[in-house]
Amino acid sequence: MKTIRYRFVVDSDVQKLYNITDPENIAFLIATYLNSPRGWGYFFEPVTKNEDVLIRLSSPKTIKNKCGLPQNLSCAEMNGKNMYLNADRWFHGAPKSNQNLDGYRQYVVLHEMGHILGHEHKKCPCKGCPAPIMMQQTLGIGECKPNTHVR
Repeated sequence: MKTIRYRFVVDSDVQKLYNITDPENIAFLIATYLNSPRGWGYFFEPVTKNEDVLIRLSSPKTIKNKCGLPQNLSCAEMNGKNMYLNADRWFHGAPKSNQNLDGYRQYVVLHEMGHILGHEHKKCPCKGCPAPIMMQQTLGIGECKPNTHVR
């Protein structure tokens, strides 16, 4: 099993805005989501330096500046190193995804890691099918069922 080393940070403006005093709780959730048995099939190892992937909890303003996304989304570099999780979505979710907050968080972490791994967006394959993890579930799932798993 391939190991991917990642580092998680909370941007300073987000830390102040949301009064985050214990980012380890968020880091624990991210580690749990990434290493889910129904995830990408890699071992994701948290590190404090020399990471393969940098995961940042960022403001919508930072994401707009870094990724050019105006829709309050998260983003990641295709086949890259940098992932930006939208703090507003992390704390409030996305109603159009039909996920509870924990489910949405799992979806967004796995979805953005999918971009890092080189996966493109997908569409809903059929009515009643689980929404693919690479579908932009934040914007809605159409006729698909909510889904937080890769496989």
